[in-house]
Amino acid sequence: MKKYVRIGITAVLSVALIVGFYYYMTHRPTKAAEDDVEITQLQQVLAKRLDSAYPPTPREVIKFYNRIIECAYGDEYTSEQFDQLASQARMLMDQELIDNNPQDTYKSQLQKEIASYKEESMKILQTRVCDADDVRFREIEGKKCAYVQATYFIKIGKGDFSKTYQSYLLRQDKDKNWKILAYHLADAPEEEE
Repeated sequence: MKKYVRIGITAVLSVALIVGFYYYMTHRPTKAAEDDVEITQLQQVLAKRLDSAYPPTPREVIKFYNRIIECAYGDEYTSEQFDQLASQARMLMDQELIDNNPQDTYKSQLQKEIASYKEESMKILQTRVCDADDVRFREIEGKKCAYVQATYFIKIGKGDFSKTYQSYLLRQDKDKNWKILAYHLADAPEEEE
């Protein structure tokens, strides 16, 4: 009789072990292969489909433009990726600005600025776009326009830091997309002075 009890206990434990193992294998959290791959900001910027997912507000346009700038001035990339970055930036620009800055001229000017930054060991540490409440909307010549200010925190050399401000004028196009019409260096906002 003891022999049958031992066989019964062994059988029950074996079944419990098999069921437990099956449950563990089918209910454990699995990690997908793509979870292991880290996507860089450069890859994210280049993958953005502006024709189907254009930023909805003037502030979001400048935020995405700043991401392009951070990649162009800070990342390592191929000449093909540089061309893609320049194309992404130009897709955010108003047709009037594009007409005044042909693609080859824009790319060569951008390359010169990036080379100058690298020669002076400058690095953009952080960008910030004004709050949504600080975006100023106007109507100019019958078209909706918006003013957006951005701040750039820059490290110069080994220990100096600088803060610059850029003011952007955006205009809504016929598709209701906000496009960069003009930009210039600006003074610090009143609350920061």
